Amino acid sequence: MIETDINVAFMQNDVFIPELLKLVNAGHQVTIRARGYSMRPFIEHNRDDLVLGKLTRPVRVGDVVLAEISKGVYVCHRVDAAGDTRLRLRGDGNIGTTELCNREDVRAMLDSVVRLGKTYDLATSKTWKVYSWIWVRLIPARRFFLILYRLFWLHQIPNNIRRMVPKPIRTFIKRLIKKQ
Repeated sequence: MIETDINVAFMQNDVFIPELLKLVNAGHQVTIRARGYSMRPFIEHNRDDLVLGKLTRPVRVGDVVLAEISKGVYVCHRVDAAGDTRLRLRGDGNIGTTELCNREDVRAMLDSVVRLGKTYDLATSKTWKVYSWIWVRLIPARRFFLILYRLFWLHQIPNNIRRMVPKPIRTFIKRLIKKQ
């Protein structure tokens, strides 16, 4: 593992990602902080660390990869479908949005996730494998589960505030959840 004193907090992705990939291609694992909400609920923005490594096997459906979807544009998403030469990627928090790339556009594979001090090795963690297997198959119902996650798990509407919301609005939210 390489440790450095370089502060990359404000480094632009067009500079940062190629440097990260040089380390990965040299055989090192690189840990970065998750940014963005597209992999919610499994990878949370500014909370989880992603450990990226070199590709050691062919990419399969369910793998989380760092791929260049267009010149200089990178995403770290799950492989949703795989053909002989093309891959379809989808963030776990995305319902309809997907990205397409060629297999050779995959630059690194997610080896593990560090969440709140606990490391989930994606190759061996039964918990991660079960969650991933279920989540990939729930695409039609994701909207419902993501709404519940945002409302209750993330406590975006905590109980003390929920009681202050007028009853017609609470009823509207309940109906909205039922429709999804």
